[in-house]
Amino acid sequence: MNRPLIVATVAFLLLLPQFNNVDAAGPYDGEWSGTATSIDGQCKRAVVKLTVEGQVVLGQARFERGAPNINGTVDEDGAFGATMGFQLFRGKFIRDRFEGTFKIFDCEWKAVLRRTR
Repeated sequence: MNRPLIVATVAFLLLLPQFNNVDAAGPYDGEWSGTATSIDGQCKRAVVKLTVEGQVVLGQARFERGAPNINGTVDEDGAFGATMGFQLFRGKFIRDRFEGTFKIFDCEWKAVLRRTR
């Protein structure tokens, strides 16, 4: 065998497991929805919806005056990190439940979501 063929074969074999997992569903895949309630009760609640596909998390938080997009990732252990507008949104997925917190200006919210599908 010539050297380029050997290198190509080894590279293919190393990448093969990644291609096999393309269609594999992650443990948190699906649609998630719920509410975020102000921890101190001063601010109005928001409706939060997330879509998880593999490690990618996209969604939106609907407030009375705006709906910032949520862009983030979820690790294998369920740890979640995202941005919502320019703010951080952190939390944890556990089975069919999600809990997380975020802060905007003087308000801090706790979000509780359930997997809807």
